[in-house]
Amino acid sequence: MMKKIGIFTNKDKDKDLAFTKSLMESIVSMGGNAYLLSDLSDEADAKNNGAIVDEMLSQCEIVFSLGGDGTFLRAARKVYQKGIPILGINLGNLGFLTEIDVGDIHNAVTSIFQNKFEVEDRMMLEASIISSGKVTAKDVALNDVVIARGYLPRIIRLKMYIDGVLTDTFPGDGLIVSTPTGSTAYSLAAGGPIVEPNTDLIIATPICPHILYSRSYITPSDKVYRIDVNEDYHHIATVTVDGQAGYEIKAGDSIEVKKSQYAVKLVRIRKRNFFNVVRNKIYTRGESIRNNEV
Repeated sequence: MMKKIGIFTNKDKDKDLAFTKSLMESIVSMGGNAYLLSDLSDEADAKNNGAIVDEMLSQCEIVFSLGGDGTFLRAARKVYQKGIPILGINLGNLGFLTEIDVGDIHNAVTSIFQNKFEVEDRMMLEASIISSGKVTAKDVALNDVVIARGYLPRIIRLKMYIDGVLTDTFPGDGLIVSTPTGSTAYSLAAGGPIVEPNTDLIIATPICPHILYSRSYITPSDKVYRIDVNEDYHHIATVTVDGQAGYEIKAGDSIEVKKSQYAVKLVRIRKRNFFNVVRNKIYTRGESIRNNEV
């Protein structure tokens, strides 16, 4: 039975920490211990349980994320190497990565303590930035790696290679390399395909390409992608990982993207059909927005 539970909270979405406190109360009522980040512990009346991230994670058997997908991604980047399962509670809008809504907090905690849940592995990507023949930075992504022009509205030309073979050249705003989990994030907004998240694939989707066609590439996850910034690009471009970390790149630099050896462990409390989730979160909500219902 899970006893020690870590909590990552987005304070912007839980301003008075009401949901965080409710979660903590549920955990304690089931005989467990709740561990918070130190900067939240005083406000949540959890002075004895406040801990910095590494100390918290060294004691936790599972982690709850309270917020939206961004909060989940930040938490996932902290726990993936430790193999700690993570459960998302949605305080945002779409919440593709989150498992439950705030009204189900106590039921979710009960399911955890009764061991009525499953853990689903989600593949990650490893990105390496190469400049002048040397790797200058490495990072991992659960959703996507985005190579994009800088703040100036100038076309960037990117050459994409798959397993060393030149596949395409994209003049435009950039390129998104995503996992199936990330297919419903930025990639979808850029016209990419909707892919079941438990598949083992890599997806590459151009961003606003200045060409007459725009198509995504989908390959098995054992392929290695390399994206080169064209030598004639005279401005600073960026690499953004999961929308959480950013790196500057320039003409002649390369970004290598491949499947990571790590996976994020998502907690699933109930069975749900992915395509029903897509319809409810995107299409149904889209209709509500068009009808001014939200």
